[in-house]
Amino acid sequence: MLAGSLLLILSFPKISWSFLAWFAFLPFFKAIEQETGSRRFRLGTLAGLVSGFGIFYWVTHSMHYYGGLNTLTSFSILCLMVFYLALYLGAFTWLWGFFPANSFFSLLWAPAVWVGLEGLRAKLLTGFPWALLGYSQYNWLPIIQITEITGVFGISFLIVLVNQTLYQCFLAGSASRSWSQKWREILFTGGLVVLVLGFGFQSMTLQKEKDKGAETAKVAVFQGNIDQSLKWDPAFQEQTIRIYQDLSLKGDGDSDLMIWPETAVPFYFLNENRLTPRLFDLTRETGSHLLFGSPAFGHRQGQIQYYNRAYLLSPEGRISFYDKVHLVPFGEYVPLKRFLPFVGKMVQAIGDFSPGEGCYGLSFPKGKVGVLICFETIFPELSRALKQEGCTLLVNITNDAWFGRTSAPFQHLSMLTFRAVENRVWVARAANTGISAFIDSTGNIRRTYPLFQRGGIHAIIPLRPGLSFYTRYGDLILLLCTLIYFWGAWRWIKQRKRLANK
Repeated sequence: MLAGSLLLILSFPKISWSFLAWFAFLPFFKAIEQETGSRRFRLGTLAGLVSGFGIFYWVTHSMHYYGGLNTLTSFSILCLMVFYLALYLGAFTWLWGFFPANSFFSLLWAPAVWVGLEGLRAKLLTGFPWALLGYSQYNWLPIIQITEITGVFGISFLIVLVNQTLYQCFLAGSASRSWSQKWREILFTGGLVVLVLGFGFQSMTLQKEKDKGAETAKVAVFQGNIDQSLKWDPAFQEQTIRIYQDLSLKGDGDSDLMIWPETAVPFYFLNENRLTPRLFDLTRETGSHLLFGSPAFGHRQGQIQYYNRAYLLSPEGRISFYDKVHLVPFGEYVPLKRFLPFVGKMVQAIGDFSPGEGCYGLSFPKGKVGVLICFETIFPELSRALKQEGCTLLVNITNDAWFGRTSAPFQHLSMLTFRAVENRVWVARAANTGISAFIDSTGNIRRTYPLFQRGGIHAIIPLRPGLSFYTRYGDLILLLCTLIYFWGAWRWIKQRKRLANK
């Protein structure tokens, strides 16, 4: 079990040995093949704890060094989070044993169970679909093109299917199965992998041709590298704006759109009279639209509400904005606050944030921009909603300074590549301390700006209209997995009745 956990850890960034995921489950399956249900659950949960600590260790770093929590409290919260996530692996190993590895149905049962549990994790308790299994393949471009149809869950399904096939055909202890049965399963899974790869290579060529025929926009992304300990210091506000002004004036090459990161403007824009005019002056001087993050507040139902906001400012002084709809638990609000009074907020901004009223694009002369603030990138339904709303460019503004030099900035960026492929749209990413990037419609990370450096990158981006299959219909694969569940329940009930009648 520990060997499988290690293989999973290594398949994700920073290491990114993606190929390991394709046989990482074999140690799990071999270890639990003769165990009872309760034993399978305990072993799976233990393996989930090990892999969880290896993948999410950065949570303690974020809470301690930037959230101001002491080491014990930070580690305790990490333990609670990892234990919660480990229960999903425990549930998988428990359900896996319902059908012995001696039939074609068990070949489908394992990936269906895994994907169903991933879908549950993506929704339950506001959802936390970080580091889903399919995300480990972000750098295998031919494989991930199928997410245009299946979303990231399709990659997870395929990985577990390959693992289950290898186990059933080469490691399972059943001696009653003939090689003709095994060869049918190998051909089925191998044929599916070949089809996915064939679709991937063809699709990559097709997307490049479509990009060539699309209208383009010149986009500039600027990374200020503002130290988190200084970010909210009032005495440093003017220097922060000066840094971004200088970068924009120095690096602007007649851009249609300039992008600054999340809360790059560390004050209440439009409610501050000394520095706000500088942003209007900058857009007039450059003739470019400026997209940037800033905290904001408003009144709702007689109470002051605070928002994590993205503003789009035109050279003529027109303003539009988008408020973040999916907030970070313990970072921008405290869930179950009355039960967790010792935690407080990790952020150093004023007050708890409130979610925005929905997903919508911000218009500039070349089209609509869909903004994803911080970890909104890990929720594919938000990107789908923005593309359905007519956005031809997705922009992620984020402040990953919380993560330091851990693996988290690399994990965060890797998941964003799937939003590009799912919706066949380019993505521009501006991160305060990095990693800023441009990602094309095949999920290829075209350009990056390194961690903890100050500067900018530019690109001419195709603005692709139209909707992909996934954008239109979403996670239909979850429906397929539900059907397999019902099929499995029916088979299990029949099996129990047959045993009872003997």
